[in-house]
Amino acid sequence: MRFPPPEVIASWPRPNYKNPETRGPTLMIVELTILPLALICLALRLYVRMYMIKRSWWDDWLMVASAVCCCGVTVSVILATQLYGWNIHAWDLTYTQMVQGRQVSIAGQTIFVFASGFAKLSILASYLRIALPGSWFRRLTWAAIAIVGTAIPAFLMLLWLQCSPATSYWNLFALERDCMHEWPPLAAQTTVTVITDFIVYVLPMPTLWKVQLPLSQRISLMILFGFGGIVVVAGCMRTYWVHYVEVETYDVTWEGFYLWIWAAVEVNLGVICGCAPVLKPLL
Repeated sequence: MRFPPPEVIASWPRPNYKNPETRGPTLMIVELTILPLALICLALRLYVRMYMIKRSWWDDWLMVASAVCCCGVTVSVILATQLYGWNIHAWDLTYTQMVQGRQVSIAGQTIFVFASGFAKLSILASYLRIALPGSWFRRLTWAAIAIVGTAIPAFLMLLWLQCSPATSYWNLFALERDCMHEWPPLAAQTTVTVITDFIVYVLPMPTLWKVQLPLSQRISLMILFGFGGIVVVAGCMRTYWVHYVEVETYDVTWEGFYLWIWAAVEVNLGVICGCAPVLKPLL
């Protein structure tokens, strides 16, 4: 967290601790709308795999793990915005809110890494169902699994080792606090996330195009699998707001509102888009 210089603090209005301006319940409404949609898609996926075709596999259970983590992200977002100041101006924060808000923030970021990673691993595992043995598609899928699987612990290390001791991430005035600027590790994490999102959703396209099916069916399959491109857009938006919050403004809690929105949209869309191709038997 960047500390604002004295001239910036001097330009801020007098703190209003009793009745501060807020962003309202918008974020909670978004969260409590998109999460149930993700859970419904997951339930339908499990119904198709377990009761209709009776062929559940690792891809299904990885998506379950991602959905559980999405619930954790939602809880973190609601706590952060409704209780710990992530929907009010920085100058209206009490010190207690700063500490608790930072604790919820790092918890939410940690769960986000798992939610995003498990969703991508689930989608990649589903490709192994259709990839022919020895094909380039299968080899590239395994390579992507290795990249995503390595990225998860790497992101967690970047997140939890950026401050020494780790507790000084939220103890902003600790005597022996030593923290790097948050933007470099976040920039690395968001950039790699967007790139791997793109790879995951583009990877099956050449294979789907070559499948021996009528053109209309091939296009339908490509649309179903390519629906995840929306996740790439959400990831790009989250990257923009991470940069804005960490580099362009000192009113982090007010502008960070948009960051929380796009983080929630990204992980829940990951579940929805990852389940969409499996739901074809229901259409």
